[in-house]
Amino acid sequence: MIGAIAIRNLLQHRTKTLIIGLLVSVGITLTFAGNALIDSVIRNISEIFTEYYTGDVLITSTETLGAGVFGAQSDDVMGFPTIPIIRDFDQVTEIVDSTPGIESWARQLSGYAMLNLEKEGADFSLFFGVNPEEYFQVMPDLEIVEGRLLKGDEEGMLLKYDTWKSLRDDKGVDIKIGDSIQLNSYGTAGMRIREVPVVGIYRFPRGNNRMFPMSFIDTKSLRYVLAGMGGKPEKVEVTKAATEYLDADLDSLFSDGSLIVDSSSIGPTVVDTPAVDAATARAAVTPGSGDWHFIVIKVKKGVNPDSVINSLNRAFDDRDLLARAQGWWVSAMPDSLTYSGLQLLFNVAIFILGFVSIIIIMNTLVVSVMERTSEIGTMRALGAQKSFVTKMFIAETGIITLVFGAIGLAVGALLILVLNVVGIPTDNDALRYIGGGGILRPTVGLQPLTLSLVLMGIIALFSWIYPVRIALKVSPLKAIATE
Repeated sequence: MIGAIAIRNLLQHRTKTLIIGLLVSVGITLTFAGNALIDSVIRNISEIFTEYYTGDVLITSTETLGAGVFGAQSDDVMGFPTIPIIRDFDQVTEIVDSTPGIESWARQLSGYAMLNLEKEGADFSLFFGVNPEEYFQVMPDLEIVEGRLLKGDEEGMLLKYDTWKSLRDDKGVDIKIGDSIQLNSYGTAGMRIREVPVVGIYRFPRGNNRMFPMSFIDTKSLRYVLAGMGGKPEKVEVTKAATEYLDADLDSLFSDGSLIVDSSSIGPTVVDTPAVDAATARAAVTPGSGDWHFIVIKVKKGVNPDSVINSLNRAFDDRDLLARAQGWWVSAMPDSLTYSGLQLLFNVAIFILGFVSIIIIMNTLVVSVMERTSEIGTMRALGAQKSFVTKMFIAETGIITLVFGAIGLAVGALLILVLNVVGIPTDNDALRYIGGGGILRPTVGLQPLTLSLVLMGIIALFSWIYPVRIALKVSPLKAIATE
């Protein structure tokens, strides 16, 4: 009976019902379509990162918090991002080999360096140091635009197409296959300079335009470059003549206007460069020939990466190893924070929209209550309890929310289906960072539906509270006076 009365009341006040319903529909449509779009973007980005950068699972060291495949927080504001090496590497790989659900894995180094462009300045770039036969079996999804892949132990780099194009178009540096690029790095151990030949230019099929471009390089060259950012003392050969006069009196060197060096005294002398303190000399960024920053893992089809991550971390904890397994979201930081930030901003906007909708619906219902004072008073005079009036308004609000919320869901789903068919181009520089490049085709997922239903519930729950309080104050005497 309450439902029938509620429907009759809504039909009698069509204008107000349509106004409230329109607000509900717009809010649900925006919530559903917007979250479906963002959810599709994140799923698209997830595929890109797992295929091109992080794998399904990434193993790193626990010695630095926030260590992802693109680096970690640097202690030096002006320094390069530091990445710790994996300790007890043999034990870690033993656990990896014995963990079910893993299809393949590869070792990897990561590091930053400056591309010395001489007169045209320098460019900042990230490098992945890999063993090509191993790494590209696990992470094969790249296209060679020109040249070829790295082979075996050869020294060389695969330059990313975006970097090559930017150097050509913006700086006028036209790099050819076989040309060498000078890499520079500077840290507590001094400057490192190394020339590395370009053996190929590559791109990803749907490349994500990161803030810093990434290229592949042989591990020997990258280890040398990274050594400049650490602090390990290293043996340096200098001639005896170069150190012979370090303790001599300055005046005696130039007393007769000449400097005579006995050629028979010249010979190699080995000295140690000064060692820096342990806090500065971070072995984490000076990998030796057997050290690695990461293990990139691809899981078998149908296996949940989270279950593999949990199994690996339990095994690492049991052996007290300084290693952890993590998913693409953590491994892709700080890039992934951009996407979570966008999602947070959108949901805040939706929350504000929902709050405003609730206020407007409340005000509209309050006006409706005032117009129905005689009706409510008459029902009370005929014996209707306060609970009956409460249920009647709850039913009215619930029916509006359910009917017009369903319309909003249908409109939102239709909008997503249209965008899925038409596609959203994300090939420009601004959208490529968010959408991953190519054509984004949003789909309907469980999360957008859940958020929309939650919003509908919040509207239905809170919109009736204040109007009902007003309605319950209406007395039979007031109804008679109003008549």
